[in-house]
Amino acid sequence: MNIKGSVALVTGANRGVGRELVSALVEAGAAKVYAAARDVSGIVGSTHVVPVALDITDAAQIAAVRAKLTDVTLLINNAGVLDFGSALEAPIAAFERNMAVNVYGSLNVTRAFAPVIAGNGGGGVVNLLSVVALASMPGLAAYNASKAALHSL
Repeated sequence: MNIKGSVALVTGANRGVGRELVSALVEAGAAKVYAAARDVSGIVGSTHVVPVALDITDAAQIAAVRAKLTDVTLLINNAGVLDFGSALEAPIAAFERNMAVNVYGSLNVTRAFAPVIAGNGGGGVVNLLSVVALASMPGLAAYNASKAALHSL
């Protein structure tokens, strides 16, 4: 996909990889980048960057954002969480949280925006994963499982 002239939505854009993705998209010539995060206070808006409040685990927020962002041609599912602990030690809440954000959140945002992207002539969806999607690491059971599940989707 050609980034130049695209309109991108990046989830988890307030820090780390997400923030860098926003910068790289602007440098590559994206017409607009919606920088989405639960807390947008650290996102600096500009001519090309529009901060968007979005908790990807909240269906109502996803629907509201979808209704407003009708020009998206590229979705980058970057938002994620990581909890530590083995399969026998990590609390079930850690598994639930990792699945809610890393799998269901990305899936629900993709389902919401796929028709928008198609309606704009097509584009792309990118899911940021980790090497643990293919090879688990000790002490990251919930994260490993969630990234492998997203990879399988």
